[in-house]
Amino acid sequence: MPESDAERLRRLRERQLRDRDPLARQRRLDGEIARKQRRLRQSFSLGRMWAEIPHRWRGLILGLIVGLLLLLAAPSLIAAPWGTCLGAATLPFAALIGFLVGRYQDTVDDIRDHLH
Repeated sequence: MPESDAERLRRLRERQLRDRDPLARQRRLDGEIARKQRRLRQSFSLGRMWAEIPHRWRGLILGLIVGLLLLLAAPSLIAAPWGTCLGAATLPFAALIGFLVGRYQDTVDDIRDHLH
């Protein structure tokens, strides 16, 4: 049974309005605001903070800690004054190695992000 032109035009207009959806931008903005507010309400976490620090700085911090431990342990392992000198030399060396390893991890992550 053929439908009337008025009914067909009414359905066509409703479909066009639904597709255009004048409130889509407002709903998207409301969603962004709600996500930001949820993120702000989350409690502070040291683990999440540590995970957000770039690898190069985490590696530097871990290298400094290892170098400091070696600086403190070297004089007791090597009795001569060379123990202190060796320990003092390991501190910047361990920090540099930690920074370079962290930078490598950041580079791998950047390459992976750009490939996908």
